[in-house]
Amino acid sequence: MTDHEQSHHRPHGHHHTKDSSPDEARQHRQAESQAQPFVDDCAPEREEMRSAIHALETELAAAKADTLRAMADFQNLQRRTNEQEPRMRLNATGAVVRHVIPVLDHFDLALAQDPARMTVAAAVDGIRMVRTELIKALERSGVELIQPTPGDAFDPHQAEAIMHRPADGIGSGCVSMTLQPGYRLGETVLRPAKVAVAP
Repeated sequence: MTDHEQSHHRPHGHHHTKDSSPDEARQHRQAESQAQPFVDDCAPEREEMRSAIHALETELAAAKADTLRAMADFQNLQRRTNEQEPRMRLNATGAVVRHVIPVLDHFDLALAQDPARMTVAAAVDGIRMVRTELIKALERSGVELIQPTPGDAFDPHQAEAIMHRPADGIGSGCVSMTLQPGYRLGETVLRPAKVAVAP
């Protein structure tokens, strides 16, 4: 065979040496891949995100449960209040009436007297006694008198000035006379006192 024929039959491209085989080449590639393992740099961040999402989901579920419990408690309280309100109002009214009943008894006693034998002084004393009993009944119900004395500083939250009236020894802007007492229940003024104020 001539040199030209030998060059024509020579295989083209890369070929293994006579000492290497396909199995050895594959093993070599595997060794190289094992020598340089794949490292996922984002794995810790993904795990942290999953943990954060799980924590948020847990908090959301707890918040929903707390909201549902609060709504249920409010509805139960509202129902109990609606059921108890008429009874509480009735009890409060009953307490006031029980305190006023003795006052009515005093009125009945006064009216049972013989008018022909009743003097003006006795009638006035009877009226004064009934008034005293009525004030006591109101006090037992928590109602207090607002009755400023001359010389007290005028308090617009407790009294209403309806006129100016000078008085000896009373400074300007102070109460010179109480014309009508007021009443308060606790901190609530039911009716302010009507007073005269020194100019």
